Amino acid sequence: MKRRLISSALTLAVLGAGYYGFQLQYPAAKTARVCSGMLPVDPVLSLAGKSKLSLLGLGFHVSSRQFDVSSDVTEPPGLATTCDVDGVVLSIETASGAHNAYGFYSFQRDQDSFPVPLDAGWQGFMVTDEDEATTSVLLSCRNWTPEEGSGILVVGESPYGSEPTKAVRLDLARTVTGAAQRAAEKTGCATEPGNSGKLTPPAAEAATVRASDATGTCKGMTSVTKVRETAAGTSPAEECLLVGGLQLAAAYGPFSDASKAVVDGKYGGHDTPSGTDEYTAWTSATCQGALGIGYYRASPVEGSNREFTSDALTKEERADLEHFAEQSAARHGCGAPAALPS
Repeated sequence: MKRRLISSALTLAVLGAGYYGFQLQYPAAKTARVCSGMLPVDPVLSLAGKSKLSLLGLGFHVSSRQFDVSSDVTEPPGLATTCDVDGVVLSIETASGAHNAYGFYSFQRDQDSFPVPLDAGWQGFMVTDEDEATTSVLLSCRNWTPEEGSGILVVGESPYGSEPTKAVRLDLARTVTGAAQRAAEKTGCATEPGNSGKLTPPAAEAATVRASDATGTCKGMTSVTKVRETAAGTSPAEECLLVGGLQLAAAYGPFSDASKAVVDGKYGGHDTPSGTDEYTAWTSATCQGALGIGYYRASPVEGSNREFTSDALTKEERADLEHFAEQSAARHGCGAPAALPS
């Protein structure tokens, strides 16, 4: 009898261990373990086309890897990492050490692919095209110096080739914001995140309106009759197209720093707080936390033959760039932008 009981117990233990091992291969379990547990399981699985209750883990691939960052920044354990959950790709790193700030966004140069701000208190944006959507979220960490990272940046993309429907856009926004909040909790970042539960799907594209009717990023522009804009929020990247005129853009923190990677400098790739060269007229402002420097520029629309000179802007265009910069800086809690050179 005693031998029979021991044998039964061993059998149950083996079966239990096998069942537990099988559970670990569920898509939900795989997703929960990847990237040190920083991913919100439900929206990630939804993006990947899997139910949380799915038991079919065969062919459901997940991976994560850490990458090197600048020697000037000390990344907390678990950050500077990239995760891939069956085509849902995220990068989680510090703001100061960011390698991937423009990893997705910089290639979206179609005039219809504007950075659309997230809502519900988040400092982030989404860019959408016909094949995928990408989202970036920036959190400032009050207890981190620039050498410790300043804040957390999470960048994510939906699986390539999947139509970025309203449901996909909402799942992606919840995925990236959820990962940012979990990363902050894991690393002890003192921050004020938004509310992922109150997020709404970002618009798929910008809107063209009469300049006098603009209420978003192009509010108050006067140098043209039509503008293309998005809602105005606290996105770390913003754009306003003056139709038939110039492209206005604002960039903060790692997005401003990403611009300077092309040309050494402090202000979006420039050595001075404001100025004009053959490509761009710019100004800048000092901001708090991970926002760092706010960089505001006006440049010819891609494909136009216009060249900038020392008197690149008309009086009206100059006023529009100044107004665009002032409005954006105020929304982000930054100081007044530097005066443009006369």
